[in-house]
Amino acid sequence: MDYKGLAFWFSVSQWVFNLIFALCLWFSRRQAATSTKLDSVKNGLQQRIGEAEKKMIQIQSELEHLPVRQDMEQLSRDIINLTKEMAETKGKLDIIGHTALRMNEFLTQEGLRQETSREVR
Repeated sequence: MDYKGLAFWFSVSQWVFNLIFALCLWFSRRQAATSTKLDSVKNGLQQRIGEAEKKMIQIQSELEHLPVRQDMEQLSRDIINLTKEMAETKGKLDIIGHTALRMNEFLTQEGLRQETSREVR
């Protein structure tokens, strides 16, 4: 039997096995690195999505408390009615003020008359 030929083919098969093993190892590490990178990107995206969801929930809760068009129209009508009532109240207060001024003048003049009539006596 030819041991040199057998050793040659054994050596060739070892080289082929080592080459295949090296290629498998290289592909698996490359895949592991890619997987790790994708996982980090995935975690980052999940965190950003979580933050965006929190902001969206906050905005939705704030939007629920904002007045709608009907509320603003009612507020406008209420302000118009309040303005009319204040104008009426101002007119009434002006009349009361004039009346109080005339009463004060009358009382002042009546008081002066009484003092002058006492002095005359």
